[in-house]
Amino acid sequence: MGDATSSTTRWVPWRVAPASGFEVDDPTGRGSVGIVQIDERQFVVLNTFRYSDQGVENDLVAKLVRGGMEQSQARAAVDRARTFVPREDNPTDLASVPRFMRWFEDSYGKHSLAALIHDELISDAVNSGALGSDTLSDRFFREMMRTSGVPWLKRWLMWSAVALRTRWVAGGYRRLSIVLWLLLSVAGVIATIGSAGALLFDWPWLFDWPWPVSSPGWSLTVALLMIFIAAPLWGRQWAASLIAAVGALWLVPAAAVTSLAWIVYRVLEGIARTLRLR
Repeated sequence: MGDATSSTTRWVPWRVAPASGFEVDDPTGRGSVGIVQIDERQFVVLNTFRYSDQGVENDLVAKLVRGGMEQSQARAAVDRARTFVPREDNPTDLASVPRFMRWFEDSYGKHSLAALIHDELISDAVNSGALGSDTLSDRFFREMMRTSGVPWLKRWLMWSAVALRTRWVAGGYRRLSIVLWLLLSVAGVIATIGSAGALLFDWPWLFDWPWPVSSPGWSLTVALLMIFIAAPLWGRQWAASLIAAVGALWLVPAAAVTSLAWIVYRVLEGIARTLRLR
């Protein structure tokens, strides 16, 4: 495939994960990606870099061609998508990981370059990136993390997070399906925790639901089955639904605890400011 950069570019394997497929334009030969912090949360990337994996690239091209794009156009689109060119007018916060989830994954790591490219492919306008498909861009993000060495469960959870965002931004029935899925998920998490607690630790059973979920055992069975029943609400990204549902069983309670701790911290900081402590 052709390059979107000049012939003087020196491509060096990314030093963080040399076998990842990421190559950095680094004249020093170290394979480093430089960043400059411009405010409390935003950075500017200094190096051009690209993702080069023939198998992943060919898969993207094939999917674009099946979607109706000409072969040459598809290859040009993939070339644009896989190459990151720094722009000062487009700062980044690296990977957009919420504060209450930083215990699970930082905003930087082996996924950093994949996240930067993914952010370039996703905007507020639906399907406006180089690949012309937010869903395909999300899949590309997952594949880049795979070759970068991000563990299986972590990269699939991160993929499910961006897939959730994609369906929400699409609006219409897709957003309504996500709202319904979230409501079912909250009910499922509560039922699963309550049922497991009643079965394993003799917690009091507080749910007087009609048969067949009137007992903890039946309630737990139905809650687990709902993971598969609700999956079609994510459409073609149904696999992301399964991963998100399983992750929610332990991520949501942990996130709730860390969120509460963050709120307590903010309150204490407010008190300190009010007292003008130094």
